[in-house]
Amino acid sequence: MAEKGDSSATGEERSSMAAERKSSAVGEETDLEKVVERVVTTIPEDDATYKIDIMNESRRLLSLLKEMKLNQTVGLGRGDGDRAFLDEQLVILGSGQNWLNDGNLKCAMVDRVLVELLLEKLSSSLPDQNEAAKDLQLLTKAKPSCREAFSKLNGAISRLLSPLSLTKVESNPELQEDLITTVLNILTDDRNKHLVGEHPRAIPLLTESMKYGTEETRRNAIAALVSVSALDLNKFIIGSSGALAPLLEVICVGHPLAIKEAASAIRSLCKVYENQDKFTKLGAVKIMLQKIKEGILVDELLGVLAVLSTHNDAVEELGDPDTFQYLIDIKRNTASEIARKKCIEILFNVSTLEKPSFGDEKKKSRRLF
Repeated sequence: MAEKGDSSATGEERSSMAAERKSSAVGEETDLEKVVERVVTTIPEDDATYKIDIMNESRRLLSLLKEMKLNQTVGLGRGDGDRAFLDEQLVILGSGQNWLNDGNLKCAMVDRVLVELLLEKLSSSLPDQNEAAKDLQLLTKAKPSCREAFSKLNGAISRLLSPLSLTKVESNPELQEDLITTVLNILTDDRNKHLVGEHPRAIPLLTESMKYGTEETRRNAIAALVSVSALDLNKFIIGSSGALAPLLEVICVGHPLAIKEAASAIRSLCKVYENQDKFTKLGAVKIMLQKIKEGILVDELLGVLAVLSTHNDAVEELGDPDTFQYLIDIKRNTASEIARKKCIEILFNVSTLEKPSFGDEKKKSRRLF
């Protein structure tokens, strides 16, 4: 019994020690952020040599900060030796300089500088590019301030995409996946939707990544197009970019998860009549019907047909007697409420929008009612 009590006490001590380590790691990270803030806000404007020295030291400190942030969830902290190192650097860098008062920590500014330095590494050696791309992917996933930084930094989108612009997009699959995923991550910020949509290389690179790359890359590229297309202006840009045919190709031969993303992209883009027209001319109705008959993502693809069913050319295809009867059969027999409602929507649109041939008015009116 005594041994059991000792074991319990040891467990409590371990829990206490773990909590102390976690608290220490968080405290050290905050201290380091304060040091970084001081460093980056004291770079002189008129002394190029000293500015280079300060930036080099800033990179070292930011490297430590990045490591702490990325590993914070496992409670990795820094020892007294590293704390002494940081104090020493602070003295060296602060010699002869007027440091700002601590005040409130400017985390967003620190994150912006961190993103800036990682973007610089993307123009360096291939190992540096791989490391920077992975870090950007992780940071933009975890921190809204890092996503926001892309709308604040000059040329951030160009620098992010530059490794993919210099060679075949799929030549380094891991690098491609991290960069495309970073693009997807930053699109939660509407300002970045504007920047990506208007960038001359962004949509073409996303289109290429739909066709070439890992399955994750392809899905994320399509998801990025869905996000970019949330802005009406970008719907026109994407529609004129050559991305429509590759989206239909994904519907034909893609992985089900990629097909689902592609269907979302097509539905979004078809809110613009010009894109409805283009998709219809590319054979979208026939492609959707074929996949529906194969039983693949029926709800989602009926949703695409429902959007297309407001276009005159699509109505003619959907008004084919066999197709029309097939849609009625789905409505009657499906267990999916979504599929049933989408079929009703399509059938209603076809019945009300179809142009009757001479003598077909009564035949048409009996289709639904």
